[in-house]
Amino acid sequence: MRFLPLIPLLAATAFAADAESSSSSAAASSSSEVPEEPTPVGQLWTAQWKDSDVTSSYNKKCASSSTYKAQIYTLGEMYPALKTWAPELKVFYHKQLYPGSWNGEDIHGEGRALLKMDYEELPFAVREWLQRNPKQRHFSVQEDVVFFAPGAIYPIAPLWVEEPEAKTKSALGECEGVFEDLENYSATPKDGVVLGRVSHEKKGKNEVEFSIEAFQVEEKKAGAKDEL
Repeated sequence: MRFLPLIPLLAATAFAADAESSSSSAAASSSSEVPEEPTPVGQLWTAQWKDSDVTSSYNKKCASSSTYKAQIYTLGEMYPALKTWAPELKVFYHKQLYPGSWNGEDIHGEGRALLKMDYEELPFAVREWLQRNPKQRHFSVQEDVVFFAPGAIYPIAPLWVEEPEAKTKSALGECEGVFEDLENYSATPKDGVVLGRVSHEKKGKNEVEFSIEAFQVEEKKAGAKDEL
């Protein structure tokens, strides 16, 4: 499966418009030559389940959620708002893949979004992941700030969520490290996996608040009662 190139996110608005115009003209003249529409990675990791899907067949464990604030800009707002960081952003994202906006959707051209946060505002698990993956190309760290498309959250969603506190002594350690193993993270429910979901709310012209919830699921046994 192919993914969308990220460099148009940082290209000039006029360039993006010309590229879209050329693409449209080419499609109109020869539709048979149009390549298969790529799928943003954020869309691949967007929750492929509903609450009813989970509650009917699974019990939830270690449920928790975390909320963050960030600045958000679209391609049309890159200049002059982000001109200080634009040169390095352009180099970092050159020929890279655009992971999508919220829910992995890709609003082409000027609608593509980029989030800006203070690096220290990232949860510890995400900062650790960035240090372990220095060649990743979704998060651009520039001194004390970090830039990323909303779609970059989804593939590592559990890392954004703080582990829940144990409600009883007997439950101590039950959820320790449950969100750290991305190999056990899934976009679809099945026994033992961790599921995650992202939501967001605009708070101003360039302000957004986003929340990530995560939990582990266990398949219900026949005849067993639902957990409260």
